Amino acid sequence: MMNHKDTKTQRRTEDGVRGAWCVNWFSHHASRFSKLVVLLVALVLLVSCQEQTPTPVPPTPTAAAVPPGEPAVAVATALPPVTPVEATATPTPEVTSGTVTLWHSWARADGDALAQILENFATANPEITVQTLFVAYNDLPQAYADAVAARGGPDLILAPAWWLRELVEADALLPLSDRLAASESDPWMAAALDNLSIDGTLYGLPTNYELVGLYYNRSLISDADLPATSDDLLALAAANPAQGSGLYLNFYHLFWGIPAYGGQLFDETGQVVLDKTPGAAQFLAWLKEMDATPGNFVSLDYGMLIDRFKKGEFAFFVDGPWSSGELRQALGDNLGVAALSAGPAGLARPWLSGDGVFLNPAVDATQQQLALRLARHIASGESGTILAQTAGRLPAHKDAEISDPLLQGFVTQAETALSEPHRAQMSQVWGYTGDMLVKVIDGGMLPDVAVAETTALLNDAMGGKKE
Repeated sequence: MMNHKDTKTQRRTEDGVRGAWCVNWFSHHASRFSKLVVLLVALVLLVSCQEQTPTPVPPTPTAAAVPPGEPAVAVATALPPVTPVEATATPTPEVTSGTVTLWHSWARADGDALAQILENFATANPEITVQTLFVAYNDLPQAYADAVAARGGPDLILAPAWWLRELVEADALLPLSDRLAASESDPWMAAALDNLSIDGTLYGLPTNYELVGLYYNRSLISDADLPATSDDLLALAAANPAQGSGLYLNFYHLFWGIPAYGGQLFDETGQVVLDKTPGAAQFLAWLKEMDATPGNFVSLDYGMLIDRFKKGEFAFFVDGPWSSGELRQALGDNLGVAALSAGPAGLARPWLSGDGVFLNPAVDATQQQLALRLARHIASGESGTILAQTAGRLPAHKDAEISDPLLQGFVTQAETALSEPHRAQMSQVWGYTGDMLVKVIDGGMLPDVAVAETTALLNDAMGGKKE
């Protein structure tokens, strides 16, 4: 089954906004390179520790820069089990001095934000030294998992949540649910916390997140005339093609419409249930009608869509915050972000995918205390404000200050967002649902037939496995 790695993914890779897929390549070569990676990382880390200064960050893509829902690398899970250092019920003296090591892949504006965040931490904690090591994005998960398996590695890492299941299965992450006070998680967005959890266990503190929203061009549509429903969005294009929409034919970008029409991807057991209600087929029928209406563009060609939107050829474009800089440069103050259109069953509910800070279960209790202290700071509202202002990221902490109206539009959309699933079946979902969309829009397949076929194919590919 081919995954639709099209212009969207390629463009994000070229811009350094997102990375490319390398699941097959990395999994094929991981065993060959893992020992070399660990050796090289250890050598670099030794130099870093001797200097006791942050490692310079090269201009390469960031950890937050990979297509949502599309893991960039696979993490080997056949690793020796690691027994976490258990939290103790007996109070222990707070550790306020020492050295803590952080691995990350944040570069460019994200790297600048991280440097400022760590500088603030050093000011508030002068007795704690933070050592940082930049590890290339595609190398980070396997290098980290290998290091933990060898009972080494950093005290904590910054990483995206789509590595979560593989790292948990490799026993490479410290569970945090029992290490936070009862109300300590309240300041973070619920969906962002869910995105760093598996089976109710929290494994990281959320730093930032991404999701799609509805960009619009104020020179073509006024704020007062923004569509509230999917029917409104269709009617605008039917009445005036200049008020049409650009819809990227990608399941991550379009999932919001499934729940808005009453559909569901998984049930509680992990079985695919797209065909159990008419919602998914009804949403596909709406997409097909949108595609047939002049002024609308429903396409796999992401480059074409974003270029046409920048030229003012249609009023609406569904995309995420990663394109805000490019779009703002083209449209200036005419660019806005609105809520995605509701469907007949309720509000649009896009997937939210996040980044977070995770702790090493193999280090001793003292280092875990220091790591958690730093993790709390990196994921704080103060640091979230820096991420928003310096890197244009969406902070997961509710106390972060966001002055950018475009980011604020995505924050509003996030109120109805769902955490992107971490089920093992997601590796199958991307290809089959991508085919489903293409078969309906470009192949003429009836929506209900496509939904039934895709549901059967997915459940068959998973061998009926339930979680």
